Amino acid sequence: MFRPTRIGRAGALALALLLLPAAAGAADLYVDNTVSASGSGTLASPFATIQEGINAAAPGDTIWIRGDAGGRAYPEDLSLSVPGTAAAPITVRPYPSEKVVLNGSGNTTLRINQDWWVFDGVDLDQNGGAKDAIKVRASHIEIANAEIRNGQREGISVENAAYVTIRDSYIHDFMWISGSTRNDAHCIMVDTSRSPDITDVYVLRNTIERCSGDGTQVFGVTGQDQATYAKNLQFVGNTFRDGTTTAGQTENALDFKAADTVLVQGNTMQGYHNNKTVVIQKGSRNINFTGNVLSDGLSGLEMRQEGGAAFLQTGNRVTGNTVHNMSTYGMRFDGLVDLTLTGNTVADLGDDPFQFESTLGSTVPSVDGAVIKNNLIYNVAGTPKGPDLLANAAVGHNGWFRADAGGLADATDTTGTDPGFVNASAADYRLSAGSPAIDAGEDLGSAFKGSAPDLGAWEYDPGGTDTTPPAAPTGVSVTVH
Repeated sequence: MFRPTRIGRAGALALALLLLPAAAGAADLYVDNTVSASGSGTLASPFATIQEGINAAAPGDTIWIRGDAGGRAYPEDLSLSVPGTAAAPITVRPYPSEKVVLNGSGNTTLRINQDWWVFDGVDLDQNGGAKDAIKVRASHIEIANAEIRNGQREGISVENAAYVTIRDSYIHDFMWISGSTRNDAHCIMVDTSRSPDITDVYVLRNTIERCSGDGTQVFGVTGQDQATYAKNLQFVGNTFRDGTTTAGQTENALDFKAADTVLVQGNTMQGYHNNKTVVIQKGSRNINFTGNVLSDGLSGLEMRQEGGAAFLQTGNRVTGNTVHNMSTYGMRFDGLVDLTLTGNTVADLGDDPFQFESTLGSTVPSVDGAVIKNNLIYNVAGTPKGPDLLANAAVGHNGWFRADAGGLADATDTTGTDPGFVNASAADYRLSAGSPAIDAGEDLGSAFKGSAPDLGAWEYDPGGTDTTPPAAPTGVSVTVH
C-alpha cells in the first residue's frame, strides 16, 4: 500500500538547494517590499517588488523574497518575462525561514506563462477574488510547499501546459456561492478545452479541501476527440476532503471528464456527502485507481458512460482500494470495456457494494470484459445491482461477510459473518491472525504472502511488517508550514 509522507518547508527547501544544479553565471536576486526605494536586486539593495525580480531574472537565477514569521503580504499580480531552461530553471522562493503571501487584487494573481519556472514556498491568498488564482500556460513548471487559498474561481488552472508538478501544498477554500446557489470553483482544474496537448501533470502529496466545484477536475466537453484528452497524469498521496459545514456546496474529490492514462494512488478522500467521492466519465480511459481510501460520504467511485457508445471507458483498473462508511453504494460502473476490479475492501455501506448499469440499452453491456476477484465485502445493506448486465466477466474468490453476493456469487467465494478485521468499528480493515480471508484469493500475478493472496486491500503479514492503513483525517484544516 502506498503511504505518503510529508516533509516540512525548511526540509524541502534544503533538499531542493542541494539537488538543483547550479547554472553557469546563475545569480541570486532579492526582493523586499519594506525598502524605501527599489535597488539593484542584491541582498543589501533589494528590489521593492517581486515583478522587478522576475523582469531581471535569467535562466538559473533564484529570486529570494524577504518576508516575516507570519507571512508578509505582497499585493502584486505577477506574470513572467523570460523562460528558464532544462539545465537552468528560474526559481522563486521566500528568504530562508521567512514567509511571504501573494495577495490577490481581484485579478489572476500569478500567470505562469513561461517554461521552466519553480515556485517553492510562496503562499497565495486570492482574497475572495472572482478570477482564477493561478493560471499555468507553460511547460516544466513546479508549484511546491505553498498554501493557496480563498477564491471564487479555480485555485490552479492548468491550461496550455505540460510537465506541471503541484506538490506538498495546501489548496483550500475556493468557494463560489451566489446566494444559496453553488457554482463550480475547483481547487485544481486541468482544462483540455483550452489545449489539446496537456500532458504529464503530477499532483502529489497535497491537502485539498473546501472547493465548491471538485478537488481536481480534468475537464473536457461531451463529444470531444479522445486524442485531445489530458495524458499521463498522476494523483499520488493526496488528501482530499469536503470540509464544508453547509449541505450542497461541494461536488467530488476527483472528476475526470477527459483523462487518458492516469495513476490515482495512495490518496485519502473523505467527507463528500453531497455527491460521489470520485466520478470518471466521458470515455476517460486507462485509469489505474489503486490503494486509495474513500470514506464517510454519499458514495464512493463511479465510472460512468457519457457521450454514447463511442465513449466507452477502456482499460481501467480498480485495485487495492478501501471504500467504507458511505450512506449509499460503494462503486458503480456503466459503459466500460476490460475492467479489472480486484483486491478491494468495501465495508459499512447503506446500499449496494457494486452497481452495474447500462444506460445505452440492452445491446451494450454495463462492462464488457471484467475480472472481479479477491474483493472483500463486509456489512453492506444492499445486494450487487445488475450483475446480469456484465459480459465476458470472470468472477470468483470474493469474500462476502454480512453481505449477500446475489448474482455475483461463485463457488470459490468465502462467506460468513466475521472477516477477522483488526478493528472494523475504528475502520481498521487489516486482517488479523486467523481471518478466513487470509490466503482465500486467487493468484492474479501480484505479490502476496502465504500460499495465496488474501481477500481485500490489506495483505496479512505473519512476519509483523507494518501494514497500517493511512489514518483518516480528523479535522478540516491543516498547514504545511
